Amino acid sequence: VVDAAGQRGLDLESQKLQLEVSKLALEVDKLQKDRAELPAWVTGTIAGLLGGLLGTGATVWIARKTRRAELEKAVHDKRLESYPKLVWAGAPLAVYFPSTKESTPVGPEECQRIGELLSRWYFSGGGLLLSIEARNAYFKLARALTRAANSNRLWCPTFPADADNISPERLREYRAVLSRESDLNDVENWRFGADQTETTPAHRFRDYVFLQKLLSQLRSQLAEDLGARRRPS
Repeated sequence: VVDAAGQRGLDLESQKLQLEVSKLALEVDKLQKDRAELPAWVTGTIAGLLGGLLGTGATVWIARKTRRAELEKAVHDKRLESYPKLVWAGAPLAVYFPSTKESTPVGPEECQRIGELLSRWYFSGGGLLLSIEARNAYFKLARALTRAANSNRLWCPTFPADADNISPERLREYRAVLSRESDLNDVENWRFGADQTETTPAHRFRDYVFLQKLLSQLRSQLAEDLGARRRPS
């Protein structure tokens, strides 16, 4: 698997080869201009050597580009096969039709099950396919689920009773409210199940809003890995 660092290395190698090819091409051009001043056998020998180097450099560059393209396609195909399983693991935190028992909110036990599914997916080979950005998003969610599973309770909606209060638009509103009080990117200091006096939906669902945000970030990064949210070229 080629991660972002590996791909940057290959890109640098390709750029170096391209520069060498360009440099050799300039040398051949200069030689042709100056060939009147050199014996014919010297001109022919040097031109032949430079031509050979040009051909070798171009061949190596093309071979590396081809190999990288084949590897990227293989990784992309494996991601298409594996990533949906990771997305499915977070179904209990879905905005629409969450896979939880009716009238039962997401609690510590559910977070434990989600975390176990994520871990099983990661160590069964899925983790090798993650880009650096997707891996960071994965570990942030996994850590949050671990802490949520160890709490005594969670502030989460109950479906279908609270369905009218849960939508992408509402979640954005709740995040805006909660972000004025807490850092929604700070997993280690988020207080799961903390006592509170506020009764607004943003506060009654605060733990769900936090976990759902992390899950949404992971899904977005998985889609980015697949190029699924890019305009076709």
